[in-house]
Amino acid sequence: MHWAFDYIGQPWVRHEHDCWQFFRRVQEERFGRVLPAIPMETYRRGACQALLECHEERQQWAPVEKPQEGDAVLLSHARHPSHVGLWVDIDGGGVLHCVGGSGVVFQSVKSLKATGWAHLEFYRHV
Repeated sequence: MHWAFDYIGQPWVRHEHDCWQFFRRVQEERFGRVLPAIPMETYRRGACQALLECHEERQQWAPVEKPQEGDAVLLSHARHPSHVGLWVDIDGGGVLHCVGGSGVVFQSVKSLKATGWAHLEFYRHV
């Protein structure tokens, strides 16, 4: 069984287990990357957008066309990213992410687009 299944169903908790906190936890536990804590108001989309676009940690990630296991996936409903997850190679690939109201879920690209995540950007740690 793929390691990602260990996380599915874990709850979303504001300021403790939101998209960024989940992403950094998995990066450390599964890929040995220690990422900074970024205080973000996950319930304010604009605050998330600003942090995901401007924080110095983003400089540690280079854009890629084809994602690989563990790559960052920035997601947006419109033009600017407001959510982060990570790419996992399950059933042709998809995104493992922590969503308010649902907790940790895995979604295929098709499922993400159907639920309003119109734009996905892929990044690899450099």
